[in-house]
Amino acid sequence: MSAAIPAKFHGRARRDAAAFYLSQLARGMLAGELTFAVGEQQILLAMAEFVFLKIEAKQRKRANHVSVKLRWPRRPLIRVAAGGRDGR
Repeated sequence: MSAAIPAKFHGRARRDAAAFYLSQLARGMLAGELTFAVGEQQILLAMAEFVFLKIEAKQRKRANHVSVKLRWPRRPLIRVAAGGRDGR
């Protein structure tokens, strides 16, 4: 399991810290499950095979803005035992 991503973050961060969170998000997506930290608890979100992805970039006078949104149907997390379907 990869490092948990904060479930909510709003504030100033170094570029390398922001890149770390985005890379953890990408790793979780490739693994099929995202882990978010909410206080002391962790929330595990199972991902669907196909997601709705929206990327929007805007250039303004004072600041640039990039927005990334992901959405997928909610599905239960089902893990297959390492030994196969019958558990052997």
